[in-house]
Amino acid sequence: MTARQRGGWRVAGTQWRVQVLGLAQLWGPEGQRVRLERRAAALLAWLGLQGPSSKHALASLLWPDSPPTTARNNMRQLLRRLRLASGGEALVEGDTERLALVAPSNVDVASLKSTTEARAYAQALESVGAEGGALLAGFDFDDCPELARWLDGARAGVEGWVREAREARIEHLTSGGDWSAALGLAQAWARQEPESEQAGRHLIRLHYLQGDRGAALAAFEQLRGVLERELGVTPLPETLALVREVEKGTQRPRPTASPRTALPLSVLRPPVLVGREAAWRQLEDGWEAGQMLFISGAPGSGKTRLAEEFATAKGRWGRVEGREGDSDVPFASQARAFRTQLARWPDVKLPDWVRTELSRILPELGETRLLPPLDSETGMLRFYDAGAVALYLLHEHDDISIADDVQYWDAASTKSFFFALPRMFEAASRGTQPLRFIDCYRRGELPAATRAHVVRLLDAGLARVVELEALTGEGVKRMVAAMGLPGAEAHADNLTRYTGGNPLYVVETLKHLLETDSLLRDWPQRLPPPDRVGPLIQLRLERLSALALQCARLAALAGAFFRTSLVPRVLQVTAAAAHEALVELESAQILLGERFSHDLVMEAVRAGMVPGEERALHGRLATALEEDAAPAILLAHHWIEAGRVERGLPHLLASAHSDEQVLPPEQAADHYARAAALMVATGQLEDAVRARAAEARCRLQASAAGPHLQPAWSARAPAGRTR
Repeated sequence: MTARQRGGWRVAGTQWRVQVLGLAQLWGPEGQRVRLERRAAALLAWLGLQGPSSKHALASLLWPDSPPTTARNNMRQLLRRLRLASGGEALVEGDTERLALVAPSNVDVASLKSTTEARAYAQALESVGAEGGALLAGFDFDDCPELARWLDGARAGVEGWVREAREARIEHLTSGGDWSAALGLAQAWARQEPESEQAGRHLIRLHYLQGDRGAALAAFEQLRGVLERELGVTPLPETLALVREVEKGTQRPRPTASPRTALPLSVLRPPVLVGREAAWRQLEDGWEAGQMLFISGAPGSGKTRLAEEFATAKGRWGRVEGREGDSDVPFASQARAFRTQLARWPDVKLPDWVRTELSRILPELGETRLLPPLDSETGMLRFYDAGAVALYLLHEHDDISIADDVQYWDAASTKSFFFALPRMFEAASRGTQPLRFIDCYRRGELPAATRAHVVRLLDAGLARVVELEALTGEGVKRMVAAMGLPGAEAHADNLTRYTGGNPLYVVETLKHLLETDSLLRDWPQRLPPPDRVGPLIQLRLERLSALALQCARLAALAGAFFRTSLVPRVLQVTAAAAHEALVELESAQILLGERFSHDLVMEAVRAGMVPGEERALHGRLATALEEDAAPAILLAHHWIEAGRVERGLPHLLASAHSDEQVLPPEQAADHYARAAALMVATGQLEDAVRARAAEARCRLQASAAGPHLQPAWSARAPAGRTR
């Protein structure tokens, strides 16, 4: 029988699939369709978004007015009916304490969440189909107040993910010239959200790009009518400017989202790499010796640029990165790296046992039963082995892996990587083609444990560190000349003196001169202290609109976990206003997508915040992240930074308990220790004693397996090879 299909979301296979976006129903392996009852649909939606959860808490949410015994019995009956509805196939599993989905990837809302977080936007849109669909559409839970409040937030989160995926996918198709496919997405978006100017502008532009000026103007008239009738507003200036271009009919309009003049791309990425000849020779020597390469230097010295240029000369490469804030969340850096590679190479098939073990840090891979705790040496070795296998398989098509900002990598990710690294050297010693690594980090900022690993590699002759120094005056002149900015070359000597030859400082100073119309004038008499780029970035931040500055501050506090979908909810603005502000930040080269253009820019944004404002924003961010079922340790961080220790402590303990169940025990130990310290500070002494006992238990488990999980650098570096 031909499998049915919802949008691009296939329902073929041997398992039942769950649809809770739009009409809640089950799809069978042979095209069967079964409507879901209200509470069953809510249970599946909750587990799809929140992950494994307390059975008692779920029963209380679904039957808030029933005695505990009745609620538990109701839950048993609900699970039985759900199993019967799916032909005897278990969709939910659990024990006396917890419930979890058997296969989260078979639940559309869970698939939407994981693919959006991985920025796999095409797959995200397949999860919801072309027309989208509200979470648990047609259901209300007025008789379940807590569940109703959760559903309101969850629906807003889903809407944000769908908008984010549509926007990114339309822009990707448009830039690639596939205007018909982009138009189809925009039309579906406009049908679902007719009042969205974002969708309307895409419609207008895409109709015009296809040569249908009449359809473009008709789309505008329809949008204007909806805005006036439904919201009582007129179109934004950006929309009116786009329509004026269409009416002129003289050129095909491109996206323009802010009246701010965009800075030239040459000051974001100078066209030519200069002044790095000596460093390049050192990299060549290390490459020929088969060594792992480390590039170290001051912030802004051009480590990433050099790594990318060198890798390009040597073969196929991919890039992963650490971000500030990773150190607070175990395996955050490694999980991001794996998601990056899974998005790049979606056809790579990981063995089932590897997927099972990695689901501890990548829940979207969890297609098996609840995992046992890592409370034995054998279990922990299996987990680390899975990471090593995944590292190899996900880079099969790459010659080189660049890891950027290694100083931010969390300790758990670093340990896992260095556990896997000897296997790569062993592969090279057997004559196979090994994956090569180039790691970049700020000089003097490596954590002690990471630095110890690097030193051992250096002592064994397996690695080389290339230190980047400032550019000479001649290097600055060549860099400025290549950027092609009228009047800039006349300032080269002053730029060298002012910036000390730091490439990023040169770029930021030129941005300041551009924005103050000073390039064609004499060198300014007064500039902020030259030893730091922060003051110049602060001046650029001051020229932002109030909302754009707030967006930048939100992104700085959210750090590695910032998503554009957070902006409307946290800052309580419309999606259109949020989009305008985010485009302004990109135009000013503050943000690039969902990350800062440079760490120093983020640091400047943080430095400009006052404590009261920072605490308030942390609190609002924590509230929004709770709706998104963010990691418990992340929620603890934001509540504690907001000054709400009483809200943060339960999340911190929940993180410790969760880590103890599914991760190596040292991760849980660190969180128990932090919780104990906070408890002592707030006078909760008995609770602190229990937390310290839990910490001791976890550290004992960790020490028992520790020696067997340390990498052994016994092999010498393989002979150099070329492709």
